[in-house]
Amino acid sequence: MDREQWLRERMQGIGGSDAAAVLGLSKWKTPYALYLEKRGEAPASDDSEPMRWGRLLEPVVRQEYAERSGEVVRLPTEMLRHARYPWMLATVDGITDTGRLVELKTARSAEDWGEPGTDEIPQAYLIQVQHYLEVTELEVADVAVLIGGQDFRQYEVEADAELQDMIVEAEAQFWDRVQRADPPDPVTLSDVMAKYGRASRPGAVIATAEVAQAVAALAAVRTEKGALDEVDEQLRARILGAFGNLDTLVDVDGQVLATWKAARPSQVIDWKAIVGQLALRQALIDQFTTEKPGTRRLLLLK
Repeated sequence: MDREQWLRERMQGIGGSDAAAVLGLSKWKTPYALYLEKRGEAPASDDSEPMRWGRLLEPVVRQEYAERSGEVVRLPTEMLRHARYPWMLATVDGITDTGRLVELKTARSAEDWGEPGTDEIPQAYLIQVQHYLEVTELEVADVAVLIGGQDFRQYEVEADAELQDMIVEAEAQFWDRVQRADPPDPVTLSDVMAKYGRASRPGAVIATAEVAQAVAALAAVRTEKGALDEVDEQLRARILGAFGNLDTLVDVDGQVLATWKAARPSQVIDWKAIVGQLALRQALIDQFTTEKPGTRRLLLLK
């Protein structure tokens, strides 16, 4: 299955990497953001560098797992679906001939990874693995991870029926909302901007006591930030003035306190000059100029 087809099929249900977001336990995606994605309403996004390198290193981690464990790992050629809940999807990294699920990871650091051989893996991955075990009806998973490009570890996660029931229930409710076009509440600033940030209509809403407190708190924060910015500017002026034309500031013992050095020159394309050289007329520029929608601005008036 090519990546484009895989992405299309993921829109038809909830995959293992979605499970933590459904439960509100993902560091990378909120339930509302996942909802927009499943509805096809989220803006297109490219892979992050960690995602890209994780995909490129997956065969390496799989081979190392096979050599260390002695297991023969089979890679399913298609996306799997739950026998009773067809909206539960699974794209697993492998299944051994002895009936063990294999999940492969790469990580920048060992944070949240416990003692090898245990089930002490990051929470989002634990939920993902339990989702896969539920879909495949397997009893145990091996999670192999390459940390920092040089620290290979292996963990074992057994099926947890209670946790799986909780995952199935939460995902069923979430998928029902997707089908009914009933979005979950926004929980982050990004969520709020995605839902309400483009357009408004005349009208007033009465603030609850909690919201009124938030307005007052934000005004106080902005006032304090303005004062701190002013102090920051004064201190920077005093420090930079001490440098003169030199690039290093030291204390009386010669210890370096700060440096102020010029960055390397950068190359900048003078597009205005290019346009002038090409003698583009204003009419041609207007022809290819489009209007970019504005965003809503928050003004505190009290």
